[in-house]
Amino acid sequence: MMVFALFIFTIMTLFKFNNVYDMLTKNTQLSAWSLAQMEVETLELMNQVDRYLLDKTVSKRRLNLKFDILWNRYETFLTSDEMKQVRNSYDSKSTVERAFTLLKVHEQDVITGNREKLAILQQQLHAILPEVRNLMIVNFTGSQSIEHRRIIEETKTQIYISMIFILFILAYLSRRYYNHNKLQQEMAWQDPLTKLKNRNFLFFAIEKQKRAAKPTSLALFDINGFKDLNDTFSYDYGDRVLISLSAYLRQQCALYEGVDCARVGADEFAILSTNPQLDMESCISKLATELSLLLKEMDPSHRASLSFGIATSHELSETNRQYVKRTANLFNNADFALNIAKRKTESSIIHYSQEIENEHRKKQQLATELEALLTSPDQTQLYMCFQPIISVVSSNKLGCEALIRWNNPNYGFINPEYLIRIAEEAGLAKRLGYWIMLQVKHALMHDWAPFSHRVEVAINLSDSLFDEELPEMMAAIFSGEAETNFLNSIVLEITETMTLDEVERSSNIIKRLEEINIRMALDDFGTGWSSLYNLNHMKFNKLKIDKSFVENISQHDNQHFFISAIVTLSHQLGIKVVAEGVEQKNQLERLTELGVDEFQGYYFSKPVRKEEFAEFGLRFFAEQDEKRNKSLH
Repeated sequence: MMVFALFIFTIMTLFKFNNVYDMLTKNTQLSAWSLAQMEVETLELMNQVDRYLLDKTVSKRRLNLKFDILWNRYETFLTSDEMKQVRNSYDSKSTVERAFTLLKVHEQDVITGNREKLAILQQQLHAILPEVRNLMIVNFTGSQSIEHRRIIEETKTQIYISMIFILFILAYLSRRYYNHNKLQQEMAWQDPLTKLKNRNFLFFAIEKQKRAAKPTSLALFDINGFKDLNDTFSYDYGDRVLISLSAYLRQQCALYEGVDCARVGADEFAILSTNPQLDMESCISKLATELSLLLKEMDPSHRASLSFGIATSHELSETNRQYVKRTANLFNNADFALNIAKRKTESSIIHYSQEIENEHRKKQQLATELEALLTSPDQTQLYMCFQPIISVVSSNKLGCEALIRWNNPNYGFINPEYLIRIAEEAGLAKRLGYWIMLQVKHALMHDWAPFSHRVEVAINLSDSLFDEELPEMMAAIFSGEAETNFLNSIVLEITETMTLDEVERSSNIIKRLEEINIRMALDDFGTGWSSLYNLNHMKFNKLKIDKSFVENISQHDNQHFFISAIVTLSHQLGIKVVAEGVEQKNQLERLTELGVDEFQGYYFSKPVRKEEFAEFGLRFFAEQDEKRNKSLH
């Protein structure tokens, strides 16, 4: 808008100047020529009259012609719009009217050639000629002319001032544009907090090296536990930690030729090496040690640590030690290695290797196959197994846990945890969860129809499935008429880590599930540090003791005391306790003595398909009915 306004202002200034210039030029030229011609033609008439008076043989024709020309000149001066300004200046109109009156008075004398009257006209023209001549003098050399020149000078000065002002504005705008462009450049290539290069610069540098086909090494590192550092000591303190680490990182990278550093995320940094002679692993190992010491000094809790992922655009051959170009994406490879390093409990450095590459490709392939299987109604690779959960409280109920299985033709049986991780990373976790729910409903409606309303099915939830849409999805799948409403038969299991960060959100989801009669179980209890906090703030119907506490219950008294405390606390809160991993009779006996309500493990049955579980259920309820009948008799 400023530039547009400046442009309009310039155009208006130039237009004004042009109008003034045209006006003055036109008036000056027209007026000067007209007044000069008036004087000349008056003189010519006077000369012609003199010749006519002195020479009796001269014809009247030329005299009449000069008379008519002067007549028209006077008449034009007195009536034309172009001469209006001159006509109104210095009594010009009065002078010309007097001269014109003389012509009118002697018009007939000129026509008849009356020499006596023409002599009088000649005297009268001689008398008024100085006044006609004076019109040109006062108009172009007098105060009028001076005024015109003054106007021109003022206009010229205004134009100069305007142009200087325009140049000043242009200089100001240019300076502003330069500063803005400089700021944009810094924002585009530099992190505002740490003043390191940013993610854009990193990708640009990697792409530049890629186009030049030059070997490049990239290390990404992340501060584990940085969020806790922010939450505990404030975000300002967290920023100071980042600034200190960045300053030290910049200082160390400056010691090596061809090495740049950048901040690519909240607490994620990058080190890019374009020096093929640099031993990247040794350099990163040394830097990791020094940065870890600096981080330890700044973290009073000593919980924060560093994880590094390294990748190269080349791979060293063991035979000839030559660089071999890789086709994988450098940043993705380093990030993949970093994610592996972050899953370790301590600071670690992981180099992206052929084994990791193969694992990555395997995950991609399995994710693609999984997506196809979830949309294929005739597939047989994915199926459900159900492990019985036996209750000592109610013989009228039989529980089970729904467990996903995948028998892949290329890789064999896929570990369920690995399968869930693939689904999570590929964005398929919700679709997989929906598929599992449908399999459970189908089993309840068809395979277990004789005892479906006496079965409780526990379904494990993934992180992606446990959200605000879960209650609507459960209601859509399991609600229905009396015979097809299985909401009371479903128990959803969540882990402590799923409820750790957002307790209020998790509580709201659980409350909405409770409103539609879906029960909740806290799985793997005892493996997280917030277990009691979760029990205190969220409502659970069941609590599942992790199998690691059941394994050695007969050998270690502390396991006995721990489980006893869990059972006592849970019963006081109105929560049933389920023990996982029961494989031996003595474990069952000890757990029963401690008051555990339900049991799950190989002692009763391994996970079986729905058809086998149907047989198990029929036998179980037949035995329970028989025992109940005997007790009645």
